[in-house]
Amino acid sequence: MKNRADEIRKKYGNLSKKGSSKEKSVSINRDDSEKNHPLFNRHALLMQVMFSIILFLIVGIIFKNNGEQTAKAQNFIKHVYEDEFHFAAAKDWYENQFGKPLALLPKDKLIKNEPEQTSEVYAVPADGKVYESFSSNGKGIWIETGSKEESVETAKDGYIVFAGKKEDLGYTVIIQHSDEQESWYGDLKEIDNSIKLYNYVESGTRLGKVSENDGGKTGKFYFAIKKDKSFIDPSKVIDID
Repeated sequence: MKNRADEIRKKYGNLSKKGSSKEKSVSINRDDSEKNHPLFNRHALLMQVMFSIILFLIVGIIFKNNGEQTAKAQNFIKHVYEDEFHFAAAKDWYENQFGKPLALLPKDKLIKNEPEQTSEVYAVPADGKVYESFSSNGKGIWIETGSKEESVETAKDGYIVFAGKKEDLGYTVIIQHSDEQESWYGDLKEIDNSIKLYNYVESGTRLGKVSENDGGKTGKFYFAIKKDKSFIDPSKVIDID
C-alpha cells in the first residue's frame, strides 16, 4: 500500500513539472512578441524621436534663410499648413465633440475667464469708406480711413495662417475661420508684434496700422474674404459705407 502511494505521488509530480514548463514557454513567447512590437521597441521609438527633431531643425533652417534656394521649400511648407489643414475648423469640431479645454475648471472661474461667443457675422476691421470696390479687381476692397494712425482689427475669430509681406499687398495678415473662410488684411504700414503665425485671435484684436494714403492725410488698407478658394465681395457680408 505504501509503495502504491509513492507511485501516485511520483506520477503527479512529473505531471506538475510538465505543466509548468509549458506555461513558462508560452510566457516566453509572449514576452518576445511584445519586445518586437513597435510600442515596446526602444530603438524604433528613439529613431522616431530623432527623425522628428531633425525634421523640426530642417524646417527652422529653411525659414531662417531667405535665399532663392529656400523660397520654394518655404512656399511648399506654408501651402501645407495654410491650405491643407484647417486649424479653426479643427478647433470648432473638437469643442463640439469634447467641449472646451477649460470645462474642468470651477464654474465661477469658467464664466470669468471664458470670452463671450461672437457672432458669425464679420465686424468692421476699421472705420472708413470704400474707395475701390470689389468689382474693380475681383479680389477685395480698399478702405480709406479718416486718420493715418487708424488700427486694423480682426473682423472675426480665427487662426493666423499668414503674417508677412505679399508682392502686391505689402504687409498682410490672413486669418482662417471655423467655417473655412479666410479674411485678408493687406496694405498695412506695419503688423503688430503680438501677431504670431498660427496663434488664435478673437474678433477685435489689433493686427496692425493702416498705410498712408496719397497726400499723407488719411490712411488706407486692403480687406478681402476668401471662400472655397475664391474671393467674394466683402460688402455682401459686412456693412461698410
